[in-house]
Amino acid sequence: MSWDGESLAFLRFMSEAAQAIGESPDPEQATRLFCEAAVPRLADAAAVYLDDGAQHRIDPGDRLPSRWTGEGAGPAASVPERIGDRLITVPLRAYGTPVGCAVLARDGERPPFAEADLFAAGQLGVPAALNVFHGRLHRRQLETVETLQRGMRPDSPPALPGLEISFRYQPAAERVGGDWFDVIPLPGSRVALVVGDVMGHGLAAATVMGQLRTAVQTLASLDLPAEQVLHSLDEMAQRLAAQTLTTCVYCVYDPVLRRCTIASAGHLPPVLVGADGKATVLSPPRCTPIGLGRTPFEAMEIAAEDGSMLVLYTDGLVEERGQDIGQSVDALCGKLSTGAPMEELCDGVLPAARSDDVTLLAIRFKGIPSNDVAQWLVESGPLTPRRVRGLVRRTLDAWGLGSMIPVAELLTSELVTNAVRQTSRPLTVRLLRTDALLCEVSDDDHRLPILREPGVLDADGRGLYLVSQLADRWGTSQVAGGKTVWFSLRIPDQDPPLPREPYGTA
Repeated sequence: MSWDGESLAFLRFMSEAAQAIGESPDPEQATRLFCEAAVPRLADAAAVYLDDGAQHRIDPGDRLPSRWTGEGAGPAASVPERIGDRLITVPLRAYGTPVGCAVLARDGERPPFAEADLFAAGQLGVPAALNVFHGRLHRRQLETVETLQRGMRPDSPPALPGLEISFRYQPAAERVGGDWFDVIPLPGSRVALVVGDVMGHGLAAATVMGQLRTAVQTLASLDLPAEQVLHSLDEMAQRLAAQTLTTCVYCVYDPVLRRCTIASAGHLPPVLVGADGKATVLSPPRCTPIGLGRTPFEAMEIAAEDGSMLVLYTDGLVEERGQDIGQSVDALCGKLSTGAPMEELCDGVLPAARSDDVTLLAIRFKGIPSNDVAQWLVESGPLTPRRVRGLVRRTLDAWGLGSMIPVAELLTSELVTNAVRQTSRPLTVRLLRTDALLCEVSDDDHRLPILREPGVLDADGRGLYLVSQLADRWGTSQVAGGKTVWFSLRIPDQDPPLPREPYGTA
């Protein structure tokens, strides 16, 4: 069989057009190239209709016969392959799945369509259909990833007593990566502050970040020391994400004692901005990143004076191509030393352009006034619950919380009674007045109480069940030397306080 020059040119054209359509970066360009290939070689006008409801009239679509508008034709996928004197319809299918149809038309100055024209249009439609199919598949996958990543993004931190919080979180390319931060309430109005950075980008880093973030929240709920949290996280990271390194800084702020404990795993050093506005780079013990294993972690403790500010961040905030990271951190200190309000400071240190995730967490220490704290060390004995009820009653009177006395007395007495049954050594009872009334009872017994609903004839278990029913929140935690059981009650509109100080000693 011999081929003439015109036939060879047409075959070359078809090959090049099909390749261009198939290699198009998106379905929109693929359908446009289909129409450009069809006009004027095969037709005088062309259009592509997709079955997802979008009808793409590609120029020169206005030259289509007036009897064909696409209206009332039903879903594009239902249009059959057909040939008329002046009109061709070509279903677009990929892997047996309909994705749309193409329409080609000729005016009266050209010969009618032939079977060869229908075949050629079908050949151009194959790469177009594949491009549309894969484009939709990629879009669905991208939407799934973005939905997953949005669910992993840190939420706004809660409003907590004793501190003011400001944060900035800017994932690279508007998609979350390996950065995260958390502000986690702890017993005694303390708070854990966390900033971490998983090596890498994209969904893989985000997945590891989500696992480690959950692990940190779980470890924090156990009220472990800061260095123990990082040690346990390191062990978990080796099981969860082999060959993935993570830097992390974990801090615990106590607004009553006005102290802050800091442990770092290979993370950039925190910056402390004093009440006078002067910024200083802190130097917690140098420890390796999470994920290496067999690494001891250490912590440092600093004074957290009221009005001072702790700034935690990831390398995306300070990393700059060609500049030493130490110089970048010093430059950050300079920007934080202007004495501007916290929100203004946070805005002022953000980079103009970024290629990495940026996370910034700033905490202004405010403390809890000593007049809002009452603490007693009481001997364990049969009369201890009654004695504690009196201390609670007089303290709440002094705080102007007389309406809370009946419930607070009852619940505190129940916790003290349980503690007395467990130990013969002294107990610590503490009341804190913030946005809620918090009561803590600590003893040296490590066994945590278990909540259960008591039966009609049960003599034990009623106290803790009563606490769970009447308190707004309650919980238990192991602490160094024993455990703490606590509850909190919402403070109603306060009664006028009496002109006397709370009873702070037993």
